[in-house]
Amino acid sequence: MTRAQFAAAARADEKWVENAGRLLGRRFRRTREESRWLGLVSVLSREVGITLDHAARLADEALAYQAWEGTVVVGLSEDGVAGVSIDIGRYHSAWAAALSAAVENGGARQSGRPRPVFRNNTALIERAADYGVDIDLLRAGLRMRVSERLQALEENARFISAIRPAGRSGT
Repeated sequence: MTRAQFAAAARADEKWVENAGRLLGRRFRRTREESRWLGLVSVLSREVGITLDHAARLADEALAYQAWEGTVVVGLSEDGVAGVSIDIGRYHSAWAAALSAAVENGGARQSGRPRPVFRNNTALIERAADYGVDIDLLRAGLRMRVSERLQALEENARFISAIRPAGRSGT
């Protein structure tokens, strides 16, 4: 997954994902499982107001349950008076929809044109030769040292200036 897809699947901003990883001391591999976990951490931290560390622990506990188990209570206090109730089935469903949208839409596009992928260089060289490019001359030039190329360039420049008509200057 790309960085943008991973953030979209976790329903978080790319910068938030980067900062959360840094604060939690984790380097995300951008897998589906991590996006599911980080999405729940995001919900607990940003929407419920739980600290990031505590949200990470609660997400670990909650994701141990299966989606069909419905509503689960995690982070119960010692006396069982307080805890966080999570509709784990609904969360899995919302995450799956976010993941699908992230993968389908591809996240943010990179600027510029896509780089061409050349898999068969021989075919490209043959096409250039068919077009009229002197491949042997190119190869000979590539075998020359830089000083030899500069000397050949100077010789060509002298030749061109010598063949210019005497009446025309600067052309």
